[in-house]
This record gives sequence, C-alpha cells and structure tokens, in this order.
Amino acid sequence: MAVLRMEIALFLVIAFVAFIYFSAEKEQAALHKTFAVLLVTVLAHLALDGVTVYTVHHLDTVPGFLNDAVHRLFLGSMVLVIYLFYQYIAILVEEETGRPRRLDWPARIFLALAELGNFLLPITYTVTPEGNYSSGPYMLVPYGAVIFYLLLCAGLLTVNRKQIDKKKKAWEFDAR
Repeated sequence: MAVLRMEIALFLVIAFVAFIYFSAEKEQAALHKTFAVLLVTVLAHLALDGVTVYTVHHLDTVPGFLNDAVHRLFLGSMVLVIYLFYQYIAILVEEETGRPRRLDWPARIFLALAELGNFLLPITYTVTPEGNYSSGPYMLVPYGAVIFYLLLCAGLLTVNRKQIDKKKKAWEFDAR
C-alpha cells in the first residue's frame, strides 16, 4: 500500500498548491482559468487513482460495474489532464508570440474521440501475485493521448521557438 500513501501525499501537495492559488488575487485571463481547471482536474484524477488502487485489489468484493466505472473515470480524467497541459502550453505560446492557436480544434476533436474510446473500448483485469491491474484495449487511449498532445506541444514550441523570449525557453542555457 506504499502506492496509496504516495497518492495521498501527492494529493495533499497539489491540494496545498490549489489552496494557495485559489486564495491569491489573480486576473481572470484564459491562462489562469486553464490552470485553475487543471488543478481541480488533477485533484479529481488523484482521488480516482486512489479509489482504483483499492478496487482493483478487491475484485472479489467490489462489483464489476463499479470497478469498470471507476477505472474508466480515472483514465478519462488522465486524458483530460494531458489535454489541459497542452492547452496551458498553447495559451502560453499564444501570449508570447501573439499568434492565434490553430491546433485547438484538432486537440478538442482528439479529446472527444479519446474519451469516447475510453468509455467504449473493452476493459479487462490482469490478476498477478504482485497485484492486479486494469488492461485491455481501453488502455491504448491514455498512451495515444500522451503521444498526441506531446507532439502538439513539441510542434508548438519548435515552430514558435524564435518568438519566445530566451528567459522562458527551457531548452536554451545561459552561456554566461
């Protein structure tokens, strides 16, 4: 149950960050709204992760439909978190370069398709002596989302590299 303790610790850290963020005065720009939604979604995702750790290790006592529903909500929130990270980076790039976001529609369409796949693809559970875990075709959804949104972010940052202030580039080092 070390995993569950780590989940709780991470939840408390993110909850503390969210408390500080929501109690501070801030402007209501798109970037701030996206970050706020991201914080709340990450908290929900972590809570669902903790629940899935319990349910998957108690397959004999937790009803199958409940286990499936919690796992699908967990992976659905994971895809949403990844999308929100992309959205946050896209807004940052837009603010820095002044260029409008042109990849938002493909990102939203992919989000809708990923969530649909997450809720419709078959789910199975693998039982091992070390522990149980969910498996099946529905597990391809978060992997695909990570790849898709990572490529979108990399493309945004690469194409707009010259317009982003040197102080904000993580991949350039100060030669001083």
